[in-house]
Amino acid sequence: MKSQKGKAATKAKNKYNAQNYDSMHIIVPKGHKPQILAVAEAAGDSLNGYITKAIDERMRKDKPMMLKVYTIIGGVNGTGKSSFTGALKTQTTDLGVIIDVDKITAAAEVTPVEGGKIALRRMNECLEHGTSFTQETTLAGHRVEATATKAKSQSFYIRMYYIGLDTPEECLERIENRVARGGHRIAEGDVRRRFAKRWDALKKILPFCDEALFFDNDNGFIEVAEYSGGKLLLKGELRPKWLLELSAFLRSGY
Repeated sequence: MKSQKGKAATKAKNKYNAQNYDSMHIIVPKGHKPQILAVAEAAGDSLNGYITKAIDERMRKDKPMMLKVYTIIGGVNGTGKSSFTGALKTQTTDLGVIIDVDKITAAAEVTPVEGGKIALRRMNECLEHGTSFTQETTLAGHRVEATATKAKSQSFYIRMYYIGLDTPEECLERIENRVARGGHRIAEGDVRRRFAKRWDALKKILPFCDEALFFDNDNGFIEVAEYSGGKLLLKGELRPKWLLELSAFLRSGY
């Protein structure tokens, strides 16, 4: 009787697996299997679980490359958005057409308002032609939400990289350092206002994002969280003040 129960349980398990899983045979170089097993065990995973997670992570990184993508580099003035864009450009990340209002304004020798209009025209051209593009933005105002709405309606994959710092003073100090190197200045009042309203601006854009990753820039760009399934998932051990504030803000339901 026990043997029959065992066979029945095995049959039921096989049936469940056949209905819910696909089988894949993976070949690795000779001698690598023990190494992979050891690393998986150290990570607290089974071999299958470890490989599946690795595949999921690689797919998350590679999937946007096959799509038309609207990339948002977000953060208050002075958090390091342009530096972050530069870092991404050195990787395999395909940013498409990079639309930087400050550079457009300087190159065209126009006012910031006119530079913004030029940037908006370029973004609309990318949307109309299905061309991937990247925008650096504080998320303030309504333009990013309008662009995200249009991008989503045209089946763009929307991803956001958000850069954070703890205080407006840090942002202002970095802006002063930039000015000393020949960069542009931002009015202190604008920086403080955007810093105070940063979570309200962010909450309008998160629902549009297929992917949202958060980085602290106190001492280099360190990934500290991702937003998935309506929740902020903290990563690693670093817990900067701004991240805890954002987490509390999102849990409060705004």
